Amino acid sequence: MSTAIAIALFVVAATTGATTALSRRRRRLDLTEWAVGGRNFGSFLLWFLSAGEIYTTFAFLGAAGWAYQHGAPGFYVIANAPLGYVLGYWLLPRIWRAGKDHGVLSQGDYLRARFGSRWLATVVAIIGVLALIPYVQVQLTGLATIVKVLFRGEASSPVAVWIGAALLVVFTFTAGLRSSALASIVKDVLVLGTVVVVFVTIGAATGLGGIADIFHRMNSLHPSYANLPGMQPASGHTAVWFMSALLLTNIGYWMWPHSFQANLSAKDVDTVRRNAVFQPLYTLSYFFIFVIGFAALLTLPHLTSSNDALVSVVATYYPQWFVGLLGATGVLVALVPSVVMLLTLGTSVARNIYRPAARLDDRHRLWVGRVATLLGVLAATFLTLGSNQTIVNLLLTAYSGIAQIGPGIIASLAWRRTTAWGVAAGSIVGLLLVGIPQVSTWWRHISTTEVGFVAMLVNTVVLVVVSLLTRAPSRSHITVGIPDIQHATPTSGPSAPATADD
Repeated sequence: MSTAIAIALFVVAATTGATTALSRRRRRLDLTEWAVGGRNFGSFLLWFLSAGEIYTTFAFLGAAGWAYQHGAPGFYVIANAPLGYVLGYWLLPRIWRAGKDHGVLSQGDYLRARFGSRWLATVVAIIGVLALIPYVQVQLTGLATIVKVLFRGEASSPVAVWIGAALLVVFTFTAGLRSSALASIVKDVLVLGTVVVVFVTIGAATGLGGIADIFHRMNSLHPSYANLPGMQPASGHTAVWFMSALLLTNIGYWMWPHSFQANLSAKDVDTVRRNAVFQPLYTLSYFFIFVIGFAALLTLPHLTSSNDALVSVVATYYPQWFVGLLGATGVLVALVPSVVMLLTLGTSVARNIYRPAARLDDRHRLWVGRVATLLGVLAATFLTLGSNQTIVNLLLTAYSGIAQIGPGIIASLAWRRTTAWGVAAGSIVGLLLVGIPQVSTWWRHISTTEVGFVAMLVNTVVLVVVSLLTRAPSRSHITVGIPDIQHATPTSGPSAPATADD
């Protein structure tokens, strides 16, 4: 066994064992603890949990890869978190209050409480589950990349993917959200430590000189690199694409079921707001990752996959012990957010898809959630085995789908006249526009605007029109999302009696 593999295995195993033991200490693992950490996370733990689910393989490998392959179009990721939390500062406290007051554990739970409609909760839960699987695929793609580097290319891609899938299953089935949050602390310390070390030493290690020398070389060898459309003029990455992709991802930012659900773990609304203020600071690490991508482009210009840019330059120019440390970091970067996604997937299936009207005990639904989690890993594994897309392209595709829930969720928190039929109609129309290949192909021929953003605009129009033509929810349901109506009586959340919409 090589030094790199031994170090990576030790760090991952130690992190998994220690965080699982700490998370289970004196705690009973029921569905609430498994899904939202018992709703008592403070600012420190919520910050690391949020960082763990937001700064994923997409940030660690995908950002460097797109910097390597495209240049300026990849820079949109810098604005993702800051703009996402502008919306989140308003959105997340409202979601948290609905969760606390109405027993909400998932996105589907919220929609059922807000509209009194089980069928809508099931429809949106299915959309969320289907969108989460390609997001897990993104993480498995990163895991496979790390595994191949650790084995120096001796492990085939299928073997690397199956190893990653096994890691996901083992970690997810241990403790739940609390274990993931604790593991995220280790992950983020390692990410910041390794990325800063590589950033500071990359010039000397590769012979490129200092950081300023790297920028001078980039300007000389790739003068169009930092200007849209970047290094590939025919790619369609214009300023219009850049802005529409940014708006699409920021609407979709909080529509991911795991992002929605993770904020329900906060102990109070001030914790949620505090996290929205300070979480974007993590985005500063992208600068270091981009510079590493620059160095990879200058020294290894002919990589077959841009996903390999960061790990390849480190594996080529750094000692094996450091490659092992970086490999462990990459594994945790993929593992921690995947666990949050899979926990959310399991919770959505157990609460909103599998016999939602039945009065089942916690143990039964926990068992269903775990089976759904296993099936989700298998689905993501088979998708990964049959795909060769870049990490960023995979994620943009997934965002185009999940963002179609956005207009409905936002409207439910701001417009009292929003109806279940309006949310469903808008979401389905938006999904059809991004999901039918012929529509996407036709649109790319006439505009560089991201098709998911256009679909979201059409979605919004359909939502408004259908909502005005259908019966509004009762006042008691409206107060779940808009609690300003003081005289209304809150519902009891997911167990509330269904309205005629059911």
